[in-house]
Amino acid sequence: MSLLEPTSCDMKDAEELLHAVTLRMSGGDPLDSYLDYFKAQGQSQCTNVWSKGIIAYRCRTCQTNDSSAICVVCFKKGNHWDHDYVMYHSESGGCCDCGDRAAWKESGFCSAHQRVQVLESKVKDELLEPTHFAVQHVLRELLAWVKKLLDKLLDDLNAEKTDLEVSMVMLYLEWSQKICAVDALRSIVCYDIVHYKILHQTDASTSPLEFLLDCLGWMPEKLIEAETTLYLQLLYKNEFKDQFLSILRVKYENMIFLAMGNSQYMKNYTHLDTNLDRVMVQLFNDPVFTTELIHKYSLLELFIGVFRRVVDCAAENPIDNIVDHDAIKCKVYLRPQGDLRLIVSHDDIAVHILTNEPELFPHFLGLLVKLQWMNSYDLSYDYDFDNSWTLAIQLEMNSMAIIFQLISRCYQSPLVREEALITAATYTFKALKQYLAQAMNTSKSVSLHIPLHRALSAILQKLVLLPWGNYERGFLTALKEKGAFNFSEDEVLALMDHPLAISVWMAQIRAQMWRRASEEFSRLELIYRGSFWHDQSMDMDILLLQFCTVACENLQGTIFIRIAERFNFKDMTTSRTIPKLPIRYITLLQDFMRLILLIVRERRNLGRTEEDEAQDKCLQYDVIQWLCVRDQTYSQLCRALSAIPMNHQKLNAMLEKVAVYHEPKVADRGYYQLKPEYWEEFDPLFPHYYLNELEEAEDRAVKVGKLDHYWRIKAPSAAGAPYDRLSGLLHTKACHLFLLNVLDEVRKLVGKDDTATAGEALGVTALQMMAVLVSDSCNKFRDADAKVQFQEPFDEYSTDDIFINIYVRIRIQGGPHLSIFQMLQEIVQANQCTRLVDSVRHVLELLCSSTNEKTHAAEVDSKGAEDMQRRLRKEQRQKAILDEFAAKRKAFMELQDDCDDDEEFEDGSEMDVSNTVDEASSCKTGTVSSSGALAKSVVPIAETEFLSMETSSEAKECVLCKRKKDDKNSSPCWIALVQRYNFPCQVLKRAEKVTNTGENTLVNDGSSHGLGLNGGLDQLITVGYSIESGNATSIDLSTVDHVQCCGHQMHYDCFKGHMKTLQMSYHPGNGVADPSISEFSCPTCRRLANILLPDVDASISSKRIDLHDDVKGVAETRQEWSGFWQANNNLKSAMECFCHQMLKVRKQSPNLHLNISSEFTISQALWEELALNVVHCEVETRDGFTMAESSSSSSAPSKRSEECIWGGDSAHWVALRDLGKLAILSNTLPDAVQDKGQWFNMLRRSLGLVGRRDKLSVADTATEPSPVLDGMDELERTIREIFPQNPLDFVETSELPESVDISIDSFHCQNETAGIQEDSGSSPLSCHLDMQEESEEVLIHTNTTQSELYEDNKYSSFVELNHGYTYSSRPAAPDPIAPDPQQKHVISFEDAKFEYEMREGNTIGNYSSCRSLPEREESILPEPQDTWMQDILKNGIFTTDPFRLLIVLLIISKGQPSRRTLLFMVKFAYTLAVLQTQIAVTRLDCEGSDVKSLVQRACLPFLRRAAILVQLATREYFRGQHGLSGTKAMDFLSLQLELQLPDCDLILQPYGATEALTTQLLSLYRRNRSTFELRKVPRKTLLHKLPRVFQELLLENIHNKKKCAACGEMPTDPAICLICGMLLCCGSDCCRKNGIGECSRHAAAESAGVGIFLLLRSTQLLLLRNNRTCMGLSLYLDVHGEPAQEDLYLRRSQLLYLSDLRLNEVRRLWMTAAFDYDSYILRNSQSRPKVY
Repeated sequence: MSLLEPTSCDMKDAEELLHAVTLRMSGGDPLDSYLDYFKAQGQSQCTNVWSKGIIAYRCRTCQTNDSSAICVVCFKKGNHWDHDYVMYHSESGGCCDCGDRAAWKESGFCSAHQRVQVLESKVKDELLEPTHFAVQHVLRELLAWVKKLLDKLLDDLNAEKTDLEVSMVMLYLEWSQKICAVDALRSIVCYDIVHYKILHQTDASTSPLEFLLDCLGWMPEKLIEAETTLYLQLLYKNEFKDQFLSILRVKYENMIFLAMGNSQYMKNYTHLDTNLDRVMVQLFNDPVFTTELIHKYSLLELFIGVFRRVVDCAAENPIDNIVDHDAIKCKVYLRPQGDLRLIVSHDDIAVHILTNEPELFPHFLGLLVKLQWMNSYDLSYDYDFDNSWTLAIQLEMNSMAIIFQLISRCYQSPLVREEALITAATYTFKALKQYLAQAMNTSKSVSLHIPLHRALSAILQKLVLLPWGNYERGFLTALKEKGAFNFSEDEVLALMDHPLAISVWMAQIRAQMWRRASEEFSRLELIYRGSFWHDQSMDMDILLLQFCTVACENLQGTIFIRIAERFNFKDMTTSRTIPKLPIRYITLLQDFMRLILLIVRERRNLGRTEEDEAQDKCLQYDVIQWLCVRDQTYSQLCRALSAIPMNHQKLNAMLEKVAVYHEPKVADRGYYQLKPEYWEEFDPLFPHYYLNELEEAEDRAVKVGKLDHYWRIKAPSAAGAPYDRLSGLLHTKACHLFLLNVLDEVRKLVGKDDTATAGEALGVTALQMMAVLVSDSCNKFRDADAKVQFQEPFDEYSTDDIFINIYVRIRIQGGPHLSIFQMLQEIVQANQCTRLVDSVRHVLELLCSSTNEKTHAAEVDSKGAEDMQRRLRKEQRQKAILDEFAAKRKAFMELQDDCDDDEEFEDGSEMDVSNTVDEASSCKTGTVSSSGALAKSVVPIAETEFLSMETSSEAKECVLCKRKKDDKNSSPCWIALVQRYNFPCQVLKRAEKVTNTGENTLVNDGSSHGLGLNGGLDQLITVGYSIESGNATSIDLSTVDHVQCCGHQMHYDCFKGHMKTLQMSYHPGNGVADPSISEFSCPTCRRLANILLPDVDASISSKRIDLHDDVKGVAETRQEWSGFWQANNNLKSAMECFCHQMLKVRKQSPNLHLNISSEFTISQALWEELALNVVHCEVETRDGFTMAESSSSSSAPSKRSEECIWGGDSAHWVALRDLGKLAILSNTLPDAVQDKGQWFNMLRRSLGLVGRRDKLSVADTATEPSPVLDGMDELERTIREIFPQNPLDFVETSELPESVDISIDSFHCQNETAGIQEDSGSSPLSCHLDMQEESEEVLIHTNTTQSELYEDNKYSSFVELNHGYTYSSRPAAPDPIAPDPQQKHVISFEDAKFEYEMREGNTIGNYSSCRSLPEREESILPEPQDTWMQDILKNGIFTTDPFRLLIVLLIISKGQPSRRTLLFMVKFAYTLAVLQTQIAVTRLDCEGSDVKSLVQRACLPFLRRAAILVQLATREYFRGQHGLSGTKAMDFLSLQLELQLPDCDLILQPYGATEALTTQLLSLYRRNRSTFELRKVPRKTLLHKLPRVFQELLLENIHNKKKCAACGEMPTDPAICLICGMLLCCGSDCCRKNGIGECSRHAAAESAGVGIFLLLRSTQLLLLRNNRTCMGLSLYLDVHGEPAQEDLYLRRSQLLYLSDLRLNEVRRLWMTAAFDYDSYILRNSQSRPKVY
């Protein structure tokens, strides 16, 4: 022995010393290697111990008790996948039971522990002494540091300067845990921790285990958990269990009572109690060994004694204040109660208590006596309610749990259950008799708590299930014969007084008689009969009342009068009374009758011949009643049925029998609906209905169940002895007299209009009782004139026969002497009370007195029955009308076209198009539908009629002023939302580089061997890169803007006033929309918006013209358009305001003021915005994911032609259409002409068309023909075709726009180009790529006049389609690209003239008015830079994205381009796209048909974008011309035909004019400055792939301890980004920077502030949109279609499966940028800082 002092006080010294001792123990080997040596020999049992929060498994197929569990490793190695298993988060920790035959079946052992017998490994003899030395050294140091820590904590429990002590203790505990992982070393630790003695005081020594147990409750939580983990490892040894329990038994009581007497110890008691749970479960997991321990250490006496002593301490207070004691408040009693319940859970222990040691049972009953009538209330007192009533309920429930478990375990032992239950009943009756003899008078106070009575009910509940064939009255006779029950009649009445008093109290609360603190008492009443407690409270009380009713012969009359007396209705059962009952007693009178009916009819606990049949009947009854209230989810049913865990197998089977399962929708849960045939079993007297639930059930019984007489209740089924006498309660004179008096009250009440309703309800209940009475009666009338025998009135009834008493008249003073039958005849005339009349008719039918009386009953009831049927038919007609109106309204609000698959028309037949949808109906929107509405009605389109490209040709109604035009003629605008969104960029980032690794021949599915292409599932993309910077030039990387419209409009002036009001009333943090940054909600549909998009068509009146800009002169053009814009200044102001807000969103500066002074800047901004949204639309619809199949609140209200062709989101198409109109119209702004001319000049410079011809050598010009000159001429002609107006007013200028630096390199061609020999068989691409990069460049300048340029291009050639012919640009008949005479809504000169005349003098203010709204102007930004055109002209045409080039051409273009001009632009950009793709494909060494196929696939995205742009610009309907929709919108040849483009072969292998043009363009390519690559992306863009089962996701990330990339630690609250799959810390301080959480930073960096994260702890979605946060729905549902929000940390232990429906909806919202457009998400969003 040695004194308890640490060897070293420094962590480093202690670690070095421990390392040296460890090396000595292991013979010089590292500790890990030494432990692996022992593990390799195998162990018969897994010894894995885990702490709280760790994932573990339970397998109901293999476990032997409810607490058995195995670790993840053993589960994976075992064969459990087909078993009934669950994964769960351990709330307090545990240990693996694999290999332990006492806790786990051998068939469930994993492969590592299946060996029948494994010899325990031993430590080598030479290392035995060093091992003991090392263990003892660690134990000594451990205790020394524990003592030092304890000394500090006793001075101050919250001492902060204990870090060193805690670290040192953890060092030695972790070392001990590590070596205890192997059997050989664990045995040594088990021995030394018990037998090694340490001197901790001068004259006292102790073992380490004793000392540690003494200090355990004082330690910090971290050390308590670590020390408990060590004990769990040691408790795998049964020898140590014995030794541990011998020490714990001495310390046990002191641990508990120290908490009751020491406030400092109490603060840490919760942690101690939680960890002792872990120890006790492992200590008593073996039933056989537990039995030995119980006998050896008298554990039952110990636990019962401690439990009773704790309750005795609390009972020192008055009985009504027992829960105010700290022992109850702090729930100290749960420790002995939980340990006692754990022991009793073993069948052998329960039987042992009632057979071998029955004297222990009275001790526990004595404990229940102390809880009788606790926490009572008096009607005359005022109560200040706190949580005392909840503490009292919890105390009784936890105490009664032991009784229920004890009785249940005894019942499950067939050999001794009769003896055990009789013994339990004997002791319980004895305890009740003693208690009733000493019980206080309960008339003044009432309480919910009678656990001793309910213990008797629990025993009776099981006794009735046993076979009692040898006893006449069943178990009642057996109890009497064996002396267990010997109560007198008075004692029986006293026995029933307590449960009866509670029933009366609950009825008084419902009748509002306890007006003081009525809400709190109402909560008590709901809990008493609610699912939380009714199976242990109300059900047990009713069973005891039933037992008392049949306990003695001929006691039913007395019991009926006693019950009436407790309700204060005794007079109505003993004499004839005058109707004078106050209205407030009507409810109480109804509850009295319902209680009588409940006693007579309830069969829940009365037993059946077969136990299973009884349980199934009861379960079926309960399930049907709850499904009558409403359609229920599985979890709702479980909560409604019982607080005790359900037998899910039986419940599932029952639901399959009586209900229909409905699959969940997006935002809904799966639910069960009652089958029609089971509505007949609806019971309006179901005792567990709340009032509102009863009303709902009755309403549904009529509307859904189609029950005409739901108030008619069925006669109860026959009950076995002794409960076959329950109906005798109704066959009494007192009951018949009571019914007579009640019917007299009803007769009086229904005679008055103000009390008729109350009278009808009372009469229906009375007649329900009478119907049961008559149905149960065995006698029938012997003749039809029996009523003649009772013509004279009597003072009382002389018999118990209802068939006689119904005709007997009873005398009454001051009133008519009427019989029951006479009253029924009078009541049946109350036709206004339908249910009452029908109930009377039902009773009369049951009487069956005679044929005449039957006819008479039918006659007197016919009128009432007809009236009832008439009312029901009227309600049905009203419902049918409302349903029809709702269906029409839904169709009216959700019209859409049927997108036919093009494959149906491969035979060349005409497409089946749908009827024209009324535009007015499609533009009006109702309330936003939830995101779960996926299906819409399909409306066909007529064959010859097509939907208009415009949303409407008429002005729409303003949602604010409700007018089409306001007083100021303000421009109507679409309510829109513009947001930063980079979905195309995210898709492009997923692209993989295409490389050639083998054979390049194409196969039938379109895939290319060696290129890794997945047939048609991959989309090829050509991406250009700058060699100098490495940046990609694709336009997809610039897509950060997205615009969508909700479909409603607002006047611009109305909007200004509305925003001003919102800003003045706005308070930060209120609502999702922030008016300070121009956000608001649409007043109609409540969608988020922040901008107004001008409606061009509604802002002007003229729509159709016959002339085009290119047939007018320049001066006339400018004059006409100037007049147009003067007349439509309102439209211009709205357009400028839109650009202003759009650019602020793009720059992420909502409070900055942008100075947009140039009209050219407005035009440029509109075209760029249109281009970005077209790119988004193309990428979104690339996989054919059409919104026609999925509709939610994010979809626009109407279905338009664009969606029929391309798919996509309606809200986006509404915005795209008007963006296209605005962009086209912006080209006519007069002040933009000068800037366009300058940019046109620079475009020609970049193409090498300015000043180049003069610098060609004489030899070059003399050579005929010259490739250089041919190429320049062809390019010049092409430019003239693209810009038919620009050359007419072109003036050569050297002035360039500000900030433009155009490199001369972009204009150069290679010197060798001039010497290229013409060879029709060679490709100019190959020639150009072979040129020398460093040769001298030639600049040629030609001084061509404007007229000469025009004449040169007057008759230029342009190759059309794929026929190889050359068409003259002079108009021909028919011209394939001539202007369409049917082109709609093109605004030109005639419009301008008309508008000028119509609106002269009616213009409104200019753009400055849009700045009148109060804004926080922090700074002024300069005019936006011309980045797109500047980059193109600076870096060269050939390096740019072809679609971006197309947009630049449109920006430079003057006026509205014709369809012909637009197609010329598309063809020019298409040529560039093919050449870029050819360069990329050439690098793959592909040949032959491979090249063409790859070029076509890679150019497809450009063709789709160009087609969308042409459709928006020309407002033409592609589908009506060539059937372009569905799959054809993804077909290269179909798009080529629509856009009238030449076959790509003419560009890949050109000749003639095409060759010259191709050569000239290729001369602009500089290989040393840029390159092109072919990349592939999946055509179907998906979110991050998730496993089908959520538990697999948990194993992958949490169990495997996957770490966060930012902090390098395992996240406390892990979240997975569903866009990229990265694991992040959600809301943790470790990754928060500048107050911004990691998820918010990740969303801002990767997806423009939009983030979709799956939270692994709860399976919920975290949706981030900059400052808006929403906790979305769960993606994982259980087999019943319910999400996991209620299963946080898997507490329900249900397997969760991925919901494809919800995942697809999230994907749709992601692809369409609709997170801020979905009603559910907006409704559940919060505006908060970026904390996640």
